[in-house]
Amino acid sequence: MLESLEVLRCGLETMLRRLEWIDGVECHRSAEDLIIASKARGDEWHPDIIIVSCCTYDDIAEHVRVDFPASRILEVLVRADSEHLAVAARTQADGYLMLYDVTEVTLDGTLQAMTRGELPMPVPVANYLLGRARSGDVPPPRHQPYYSPRERDVIALLLDGLSNRQIADRLGISLHSAKRHVSAVLNKVNSPSRAHFVAQMLREEGVPAQGR
Repeated sequence: MLESLEVLRCGLETMLRRLEWIDGVECHRSAEDLIIASKARGDEWHPDIIIVSCCTYDDIAEHVRVDFPASRILEVLVRADSEHLAVAARTQADGYLMLYDVTEVTLDGTLQAMTRGELPMPVPVANYLLGRARSGDVPPPRHQPYYSPRERDVIALLLDGLSNRQIADRLGISLHSAKRHVSAVLNKVNSPSRAHFVAQMLREEGVPAQGR
């Protein structure tokens, strides 16, 4: 967890340590502290999920993505006003949670969903991203890439909010194949997260057609 505010950091840490299925919890004030701790452990170590709040500086996601590309980002939003939602959109996290919704139960459920490959997103965040997509604030890719029929099926299920496991079950394919297809469609538009990809697709008004 990366959090400069002690009261928030200590509160979240207490909840996290009560979740028995979590192997380990580390708390740091900044990305620099996390990088130092990572180097001390060795190059192969990386956290599964990194929790940040919108109280941290705006480019936190850039630091995390570069140094911990395999880690997922959970952003905790302090308020649902336009300023904090804009910060959340720039972070392009892999999951979101409103601070006023945080309990041990909701934190547990959000983290469990992220480990399954799902994209937890509170209503205020979803509405904000959808509004940006419809207004044209989310830039489209420079060109529409070619998507295979299977990839278009995957995109449709991503827009429905399905996890990798659910996509695999729905399409009758292995979990490994589902992960591979999801990675492929995100890579084709250089999308750093599912939230960013969904916003782009919503702006394009749904599943891309063949040959566009």
